[in-house]
Amino acid sequence: MKCNVCEFRCKIDEYSRGRCGNYICAGGNIIQDPDIGYLGAYPVSIETIPLLHYYPSGKFLQVFSTGCNFQCSGCVARLLASGKSLDLPALTPSQVVEKAVQQECLGVVSTLNEPAANYYLFRDLAVQAKEKGLLAGCSTNCYFTDETLEELGKLVDFMNIGIKGYSDKSYISCGVPSSAPVFRNISRLFDMGVHVETSIVYSRGNEEDVIKVVKTLSNISPTIPVQVMRFIPFGDAPIELEPSIGEAENLCAALRKHIDYVYLFNSPGTELSNTYCPECGSLLAEREFYGPMGSRLLKPWTSYTCNCGKDTPVKGITANESFNEEGFMGGYRISRAFSMVHAVLTCLGILDDNRLIEIWGKVSNPETLNRIHHMVQQPYSYLEFIRLIAEKANVPEKGEELISFTLNRLELVKSLAAENSCHKVYYCMGSPLFALNAGRMENNLVTFSGGVSINKQLQKEGKPGVNVSPSFISEQNPMTIFISGFLSRPLDEFYSLCQQYGISADAVKKHRVYEVPPSWDFGNPRWILGLLYIADKLNPENSTIDMKKEANEFYLRFYGIPFEEAKPNRSFHRPSSGIWPRHVMRDTHA
Repeated sequence: MKCNVCEFRCKIDEYSRGRCGNYICAGGNIIQDPDIGYLGAYPVSIETIPLLHYYPSGKFLQVFSTGCNFQCSGCVARLLASGKSLDLPALTPSQVVEKAVQQECLGVVSTLNEPAANYYLFRDLAVQAKEKGLLAGCSTNCYFTDETLEELGKLVDFMNIGIKGYSDKSYISCGVPSSAPVFRNISRLFDMGVHVETSIVYSRGNEEDVIKVVKTLSNISPTIPVQVMRFIPFGDAPIELEPSIGEAENLCAALRKHIDYVYLFNSPGTELSNTYCPECGSLLAEREFYGPMGSRLLKPWTSYTCNCGKDTPVKGITANESFNEEGFMGGYRISRAFSMVHAVLTCLGILDDNRLIEIWGKVSNPETLNRIHHMVQQPYSYLEFIRLIAEKANVPEKGEELISFTLNRLELVKSLAAENSCHKVYYCMGSPLFALNAGRMENNLVTFSGGVSINKQLQKEGKPGVNVSPSFISEQNPMTIFISGFLSRPLDEFYSLCQQYGISADAVKKHRVYEVPPSWDFGNPRWILGLLYIADKLNPENSTIDMKKEANEFYLRFYGIPFEEAKPNRSFHRPSSGIWPRHVMRDTHA
């Protein structure tokens, strides 16, 4: 029999479960695998999905399962998308709806994995949600068939549709023959009155393709919000495909010639997370970065009409306060927690996905994830995180080897720390004006090195940081500035912004701004190399740290490859083979 859920129309029989692996043939019908259920249900703010023009700051219950009909490289939820069996307690639609009601959510939303892989499960969820007066929606690649879409469009209230590109080539890279069904479905959903927002991945070199996407959407309606997702190489894709924040901002400016509302994600500190009036350019809603796939309103959006009289197409009333997810709960941060566990397991020599899934099942309950969230913020408590994962994996001796390596370097840095008691340091992510939170690991690495973190003076909290004023940086006058290794910005763009904002700190004047190598300061055991890098930069006269030697020893011992053969990416998991840029390999005393 043919499955008619998505355009692949897979043949399902006793030998095949379809491309997504989640459907079976029973009694002459195609049904959802009865063992499939929702593996997590966490309350989130709607901007985390992300949707920006729908019940702003509203609290929704996010759910996810396993499986996807696409095969995209660099997927942020690779194992969830793969359809591998996860040994976790599964929730039924009725249990999800009950949780949503209990936690006073406005609705339910399916994210992380593709709902087409769990269509009958999601259909039941949407029906039951409506019966309880809840809203229902999803994040999807929207590769549904005509007949499925007609049914789905009557059940859902909102969708964020991820678009790979305009050309068929952009879809072929995901194992999909054509982009046409996606644009057909967007047009139909819009006509059916479903609230539609779109996300487009922008990688360096595909600018023209992104512009064609926006022109096509504009023909459907110029009011459809477009979220530009700057490509971040979490997988094996080369880091050269990651556009800088400045390049992405320039592309967004070009897109606004064709469509009314363009937003930039994965770019801390950008002003393009705000809503501006397409008629007169006035600021309507101000947001700040809130994790890789989210943003937060800085104050309630009280009126959707500009002073010039132009209305912004927003559905629903803005909540008085944004819902703030704790720790790793909600949104795509759950995938970051998964990546952190994966990163430790890789260093312990556990490379099998099935083992990874088994161990994840042992630590993925909210209580343990909350413990882990606190463990990964301090050098010594991170060692307890390593010990926890090693015990769950039944390889305690390998955990102690990694801990011993790290402890030896911690003692080395402690011996240098006394030299930095007056050395003021500022730690930012992407933009000079986006300060990392005071309690994060990066700032604790500065403190451990003996430096004085000016971020510790910030009272505001957010995930992973907050916007600050140029005057804060200038008045605190840091001697050194570090840019996060997770999301950074090229130094030429950074210095230009400092000049534009009038930042006059000594670190800028004396060119003591440093990009921490990718993923060296947070999220994985390579933070010990980030600590050595920071300590070395704070001790240019007294440091005896040989960064090249230290990096090579770590990479050989825990990844099995020399540092010079490792290719940089943003992955917590591990680097892949290739050649690192020369600026990372140079003598760090230079």
